[in-house]
Amino acid sequence: MLHGDVIMDVIYAEQARIAEEAGACAVMALERVPTDIRAQGVMAKARIGQFVEAQILEAIGFDYVDESKVLTVADEDNHINKHNFRIPFVCGCRNLGEALCRIRKGVAMIRTKGEAEIGNIIEAVRHVHSIMGDIRVLRNMDDDEVFSFAKKIVAPYDLVMQTKQLGRLPVVHFAAGGVEDAMDSSSAPSSS
Repeated sequence: MLHGDVIMDVIYAEQARIAEEAGACAVMALERVPTDIRAQGVMAKARIGQFVEAQILEAIGFDYVDESKVLTVADEDNHINKHNFRIPFVCGCRNLGEALCRIRKGVAMIRTKGEAEIGNIIEAVRHVHSIMGDIRVLRNMDDDEVFSFAKKIVAPYDLVMQTKQLGRLPVVHFAAGGVEDAMDSSSAPSSS
C-alpha cells in the first residue's frame, strides 16, 4: 500500500491533476474537496479522537483518513479506534512507542512529521532516526530484553516482538511536513 509513492497536499482540482500527472498515488484534500479529483486516492483530515468526523468522512467516500493534530484536538487522551472503520487511517508519531500504540488502535499507515509550510524537515528526520534507531537496537535484544523494552516504551509486547522480527514497522511508514523536493526525501534514512 503506497510503498515508494508520494501523497501531495492539494486545495484545487487543478493541483490534484498536476499531482497525479507527476506520479502522486493520492492527494490530501486540505480545504474543500472538488468532486473531479477522484481519479486517485483522496485523504482527508479528522481531529484526534473525533470518531464522528471520521464516520462522516468514511460515509461520503474518502479513501483514507488522516487523524491529525494539525486540526484542533478533540480528545488528547484517546485516538479514534480504527478497528470500527473499513477505511484505512494514517496517524503521526514521534517515536517507536507512539507508532506501535497507534498500530494497536488499527492504523494502516504511520507518518513522522516535520514542520509544514516552512520547509523544515528536521523534525521528520529526527523522528525517523529515533524509530529506526530503536528498531536496530530491538533487533539485537533477547526475548527478556524485548519484554522490558516494551514496558519502557509503553508499547504492546506482541507488536514490539513483531517489529523485532520484521526489522521494520508492521505498517507503511512515511515522512511528511517540510519534504519539499527529491533531495529532502533522500535525506530521510531508508528502512531497507
